[in-house]
Amino acid sequence: MSKFCLGCGVKMQSEDEFQLGYTPNLKNDYCKRCFRLKNYGEVKDGEVIDEGKIFKRVNGGSGMAFFLVDFLNISDFTLNLYRRINIPKALVISKRDTLRKEVKESKVRAWLKQVYPVEEPILFISNKSYYPSSNIFKVMDENQVNTAYLMGVTNAGKSTFLNLLLQKNGLKPQILASKKPNTTMDFIPIKIGDYTIIDTPGFSYLHDDYPLINKEIKPISYVVKANTLLVVGDYILSFLGDNQVTYYGIIPIKREYQNNQLNLFSYSLGENQDIVLPGIGFINIKKSGVILASQPNLEVRLDISGVNYE
Repeated sequence: MSKFCLGCGVKMQSEDEFQLGYTPNLKNDYCKRCFRLKNYGEVKDGEVIDEGKIFKRVNGGSGMAFFLVDFLNISDFTLNLYRRINIPKALVISKRDTLRKEVKESKVRAWLKQVYPVEEPILFISNKSYYPSSNIFKVMDENQVNTAYLMGVTNAGKSTFLNLLLQKNGLKPQILASKKPNTTMDFIPIKIGDYTIIDTPGFSYLHDDYPLINKEIKPISYVVKANTLLVVGDYILSFLGDNQVTYYGIIPIKREYQNNQLNLFSYSLGENQDIVLPGIGFINIKKSGVILASQPNLEVRLDISGVNYE
């Protein structure tokens, strides 16, 4: 009988040390790769997830999909991945504990439906404790299915959430949850009562090597003068006029004064719009005007003022 690694989901084998799934002892629960990842934080470079195969397998199966994304990584990129799911699905905002407690989920749902838009159910989960709206089984029952695929971008919290479900139902947490990209390499089915929950490989996104969001998002507001630069990671924003901004992100932001000519891309923003910085978060621009940015094709969207987050 075949045995599959509880870390990456790959079929275990003891013949070839240089292939996925290798373990010196088939009685082990983890392959050598995942054992070293779990205990030493090691991960091999160059391991690539085939997105097409993931969608083909999910869309060709039965059941429904739950797509996880944290609040800072909601963007056209992640929502376009969500739209590629053809079976019944729900969007799951993970890491609810990183949002302020007073934020009303109904307002976040309304904003998502308006901006992207999302017509399917929108759930919220916490990666630290079992959250009331984490009841995916209720949604599955409403759709008359007993199989669910947990999908999402790298480090969205799929494996952590699955372990919480196991713990909540009196079962031993057993899925390897790691901050390293591409921890899960194949589908990992887990039985919970009459249901089968399948952990799937995470999709990579720009800057998935940046620090993870693991605490409450605290927006920072600035008054910026003309020719001020805001530097956030690889992103540079240049303001041609005075403005007010609020930054929602996970790495420090720097303000500098432009003293040399930069090759920047132009964006025209209306009053109260967000400019999205993939892998980091977003910056809300209070006043309309022209903004220059170091990256092309950045997403500009309706701001989250209706969510009452500030």
